[in-house]
Amino acid sequence: MTDQLDPLAEIKASFFIECDELLEALQDGLETMDSPERSAETINVVFRAVHSIKGGAGAFGLNDLVNFAHCYESVLDNERSGLLEPDTDIMRTFFSSGRYFARPRVCRYMKKTK
Repeated sequence: MTDQLDPLAEIKASFFIECDELLEALQDGLETMDSPERSAETINVVFRAVHSIKGGAGAFGLNDLVNFAHCYESVLDNERSGLLEPDTDIMRTFFSSGRYFARPRVCRYMKKTK
């Protein structure tokens, strides 16, 4: 049943389901990036996951999340373009940043705006 007070309720619900899938792709991609199997395509998968989360967050006015994702995206883009070669510290930061999206506080904040 759709929330009649919020005409976007169904779209928002779909966004949160998609976020769960994107977070899983992000985590899987980061694990591959941190292994000998890393490839340009893996970096692209991680970038697209962050980019998609950012886009959905922007559609619902979650500006703090958009800004965070934009910074994450910028660093990933530097890696994609060859300007950055990730070392242990950078990968640790990528993993920490990926976990930020899944933190219960962030999820609660996102869902409060539903």
